[in-house]
Amino acid sequence: MSFKDFLNTLRLISYIVLTLLVLIAAFIPEGWLFYFYVIEKPHMVHFLLSPLYFFIAYCLTVLLFGIIHSQVVIRLTLPYRLKEGHYKHHSSEGRLVAMRLSADGIFKSMIKVFTFLPFVWGIFIFPYGLRLYGLKCGKNVHIATKTWIDTSGMVEIGDNCFIGWNSAISGHANEGREFVLGPPVKIKKNSTIGSLSIIAPGVEIGENSIIGALSGFKKGTKIPPNGIWVGTPAKLIRMREKKLKKE
Repeated sequence: MSFKDFLNTLRLISYIVLTLLVLIAAFIPEGWLFYFYVIEKPHMVHFLLSPLYFFIAYCLTVLLFGIIHSQVVIRLTLPYRLKEGHYKHHSSEGRLVAMRLSADGIFKSMIKVFTFLPFVWGIFIFPYGLRLYGLKCGKNVHIATKTWIDTSGMVEIGDNCFIGWNSAISGHANEGREFVLGPPVKIKKNSTIGSLSIIAPGVEIGENSIIGALSGFKKGTKIPPNGIWVGTPAKLIRMREKKLKKE
C-alpha cells in the first residue's frame, strides 16, 4: 500500500468514526428529555406534552447534525467539492469519492420527517440542507419530495426554479469500473423540471425552460432558453412566449 492509499484509507476511517460520534452527540437533547421528563420527574403534563418536546428536540438534533457533519466532518476528512475526472471504484481515492457522493444520505433521511410541511419543506428545509452539503442553489428554489440531487459541487440551480417530485439530477455517472464526475449540471433561472425527470452530467438548461414529466437528456446536452421539452431523450415541443414578469 502506498502512502497516498494509506492516507486516503485513514481519512475514510476518520470520516466514519467522526460521523458516528456526531450522530450520537446530536441525539443528546432527546436523551436528556427522556431521562428528565420520563424517568427523573414523570408527570401527566409532561406525558401529554412529550410529542411537542421531542419534536422541538428533534429539530435541534437535525440542525446540529447537518451543520457539524457538513461543515466540520466532511471538510476535515473528505474532499468537500469534488473535481471533474475519472475515479476507479476500487481505488482508495474512488472510495473517498463514493463516500462523498453519499455523505448527505443520513441528513436527507433525518429531514424526511418534515415532508408533512410541503411548502416549508420544498422551499426552505430541503434546499437549505442541500446547500450545507455543497449544492449551488439560488433563491426561491422549490424542490419537491423524493428528489435526488447531487450535492458534490457538480450541480448548479439558478433562482426561481422548480424541481419536480422524484426527479434525479446528477453530476456524476458510473461507466464501467469508474466514477465519472462532471461536466457540471447547470439549470438556469426560472426553469421547471417535471416529475420523474432525469438530468445527466453536463446538461445545461437555459433560462425560462420547462422540462416535462418523465423527460431525460443525454449527457452534455445544451438546452436553449424559453423552450418546452418533453420525452426521453427530450425534444422541443414549442417555444414559450416571452411575457415573463420582471423580478
